[in-house]
Amino acid sequence: MLACLRRCGMKLLIVDDEPLARSNLALLCELKDGVNVVGEAACGAAAIDAAAKLRPDVILLDTELPDMSGLDVLRAARRKAATLGIMVAADAAHAPRVSEAGVVDCLVKPIGVARFAESLERARQRYRVGEPAPVRPRVPVPPAVPPQLLPPEEPVDHASGMPKLLVGEREHRLYVLKPERVEFIESHGNYVKLHTGNAEYISRDSVKRLADELAASGFIRIGRSLLVNVRAIQYAQRVGRGTYSFTLSSGACLYSGATFRDEILRVLPLARALPA
Repeated sequence: MLACLRRCGMKLLIVDDEPLARSNLALLCELKDGVNVVGEAACGAAAIDAAAKLRPDVILLDTELPDMSGLDVLRAARRKAATLGIMVAADAAHAPRVSEAGVVDCLVKPIGVARFAESLERARQRYRVGEPAPVRPRVPVPPAVPPQLLPPEEPVDHASGMPKLLVGEREHRLYVLKPERVEFIESHGNYVKLHTGNAEYISRDSVKRLADELAASGFIRIGRSLLVNVRAIQYAQRVGRGTYSFTLSSGACLYSGATFRDEILRVLPLARALPA
């Protein structure tokens, strides 16, 4: 196995139900020599099939998938091969025990480059020396890549320690909304509209203020009166010099302004991904 790692590089399978999270993990892999991403999967069943066909050395997988847990996937994969697993948890409370068979490490989002490299090295060492003693999950170091490229965490008001929430009004009722539920926000007179895909809410706020407050949770300003949640983007298209269209999971299509090109490209690597 070690000879294969030296010749071909470590083969990784990435498993996460969020496209943006898979993209960010793939980007971390690109920054590390000797790593070959052989495939991706969005659910447990697909991951088990992919592991059987691709025979990865390591599966980099989310702890919670739509159809089963990440540990269930790893256990199934290890019935056919000595595959190792690097788990990815949304927070430390959901990090599994690294004493679980085959679990090399558990990373907590957001993941920094140095912490990711350490985890890969731990996987390489596992091949050399076999099953080591359990290692306690570590508190993640600050990410060395721009935080905007990492999956957004639930925003927290550090003064109170409580999660940030939005309040929207609809049909004379006030609704408390988690930011991740909101697909995009647009100006509406002196207020803003919060769009959740199947409903609209009025909020007594401004796009400018919300752009600052929600940046850490994955919202980017694509126009003077538009904020979009990067989690809701299904695909983007270039429509002009420095302008893009964004189609969301609800089917809504938003267009960016040219003056926001640099801000968009700081968060989304579209210039590299889209042909000129």
